[in-house]
Amino acid sequence: MKRLFKTISVFLSILITLSGVTLIPVFSAGKLSYTFTGDEKNKAGYAEGKITLSSVPDGEYTLYWADSEKALDGFYPIAKIKNGGTFSFKDHNAIPAGASKLIACAGKDTSVKNAAAIYDIPAAKRLKYKSSDANYTFMNYSDIHIDQASNQYYKYSELHFKKALETAAKRKADFIVTAGDNITNAEGPGKEFNKYQTILADSDYTGYVYEASGNHELKKGDRKDLLSTFITATGLDGKKDTIKRNKPYYSVTEPKTGDLFIFMALEFLFSPYEGDEFTNEQLDWFENLLKENYKKNKNIFLIQHALIEGYGAGDDEDNFYTVPLSTKYKTTIRFRDIIEKYKNITWISGHTHIALKYGYNYSNMNDFSCNMIHDSSVCCPTLLNYNSHNLSYAAASDEEYKDLTEGYYVQVFDDASIYYGENLYHNKIHPSATYIINGGRTSFKQTTETISESKNVFNTDIDSFGKTYISNPKSLFCTNVTSDDIKAMCDKAKTLLDETYCFSSYNDYADLKRAVKTAPAADNKNEAYRQLCEAYKRLNEYTEAGNITLYFTNTNEWKDVYAKLFSDKFNNGNKGEKMTFVKKDIDGYGVYKIDFNFHKYNQVVFSDGTDKEISETQTISGDNNKLYYLNNNDPFAPYYVYLKNYE
Repeated sequence: MKRLFKTISVFLSILITLSGVTLIPVFSAGKLSYTFTGDEKNKAGYAEGKITLSSVPDGEYTLYWADSEKALDGFYPIAKIKNGGTFSFKDHNAIPAGASKLIACAGKDTSVKNAAAIYDIPAAKRLKYKSSDANYTFMNYSDIHIDQASNQYYKYSELHFKKALETAAKRKADFIVTAGDNITNAEGPGKEFNKYQTILADSDYTGYVYEASGNHELKKGDRKDLLSTFITATGLDGKKDTIKRNKPYYSVTEPKTGDLFIFMALEFLFSPYEGDEFTNEQLDWFENLLKENYKKNKNIFLIQHALIEGYGAGDDEDNFYTVPLSTKYKTTIRFRDIIEKYKNITWISGHTHIALKYGYNYSNMNDFSCNMIHDSSVCCPTLLNYNSHNLSYAAASDEEYKDLTEGYYVQVFDDASIYYGENLYHNKIHPSATYIINGGRTSFKQTTETISESKNVFNTDIDSFGKTYISNPKSLFCTNVTSDDIKAMCDKAKTLLDETYCFSSYNDYADLKRAVKTAPAADNKNEAYRQLCEAYKRLNEYTEAGNITLYFTNTNEWKDVYAKLFSDKFNNGNKGEKMTFVKKDIDGYGVYKIDFNFHKYNQVVFSDGTDKEISETQTISGDNNKLYYLNNNDPFAPYYVYLKNYE
């Protein structure tokens, strides 16, 4: 038999040589063994363990997750392996939904029938869910770093954010959460949040977006003003009561399951290593939320940007990153104590940008702390420099890394969540950066409210944020609706979307985007038209509520005062508009005003009408920022005056 096998092998080698093509002959007699290890070795979906390939001819083979027919679509290979070689999955690595086999392939053919070796995953170890079984899904992004300083820091930040949103749309993710550093803040936050919201508004993604604030939101400018700008520009919705509340941290509740998302914020320094980053007020709020919701049959997700020095996912042992939260400070220690007390939550962080391929993405400190998922970066995953023991930012501008942008796609099931680490440019998942975490829910009964029927995906702890969907109006315009009616309303809605600079409320904007996208193909034209009209009404009312009066104190005693208003899409002329004199203040300086809508304009420069811009560019925000205004719709609002003295 051995002589026959050798003869066949020689004959095949001669044929291959004559054909001029070098191939590795495939033999189905190959063997893949898989020894599961770890505390969860008997649990479904947990991949931790050692894989060994044997009984195949010499050469290089590629491991893949597969279904009954072929390698799973949308996944990178697991690893390269040789005969007698091994590969190991780490703690909490996941067997993905749909995987029933592990295969080793010799060439480009990734079919099961032609695999060199096959391992059938035991039924008890296969994830018991299909992707379609997910209660909901979300994308987790971090370190987007929109950079308006001619992209001098992150050359591809805008491209990569657009790609991330394309991926979210393709995944049909219910919502997006970000773990901070949404902007670079190279020249102040206003312009960059302006660009951030414009990219978001112009994308095909129609879900909601909720952001945490990182250290770059604090990079340049007065701390209070920077936090106010973040509040106005992001998922806090920027409405009047949220602006007055002036807190950059908040929580949201997923309506179908009751799962809780907690968004914390760094509050003080650009470098988290140099001082306390949380107020005790924020930590009290955080701890009280956990007390109220822990072990209440819900998942709790914490979104907080900066990792702790030498602790947990991202930097638990090797300390490549030099500016984490320092344990020299009391609030860092208190934060750490809280997450060690409430272990059955999942903390998602960012900050280091470390690329997914290095495997620094999960830890629970050997069951001593909560589950920790560390995200990479949308704008610029960092590379490890082992010689100098630091991080390389080569991907920030090197053409070689133009297609390197990373984040997580998360599927939440009844009693587990799967975190798929993926390249957002190519929409492909890294198996070794995919993790499974047991859920805080053991049961789930869907409520009657669905996402399509809800005003917002989330209800929040901010009063005005979670309005219920407007009930079906009993009026004739929602009966006998035709395709032409829907087209006309979509055209009207597109005009509103185009003309509304939605610096504040992206959720109302997203509602109308989604309605415009789905209405033309809807089977029930009456219902589609109703939802389209109501989404239009909400955004229009919200936009009209942005009519404000902005005041300026003319301390320079210019003859005339002009306000040049602008956003990423709009401006009110080269030198702006002449402001109206109101009265003199107690110091004898003239007070001037201008009326406009801050959903269209979010930046202002004051001047005497010449080409020279006299004042600095300022972000139009709210009651607690440098720019103060009177809301036309609120007769009881105080008379605010812009106070900066230009001398």
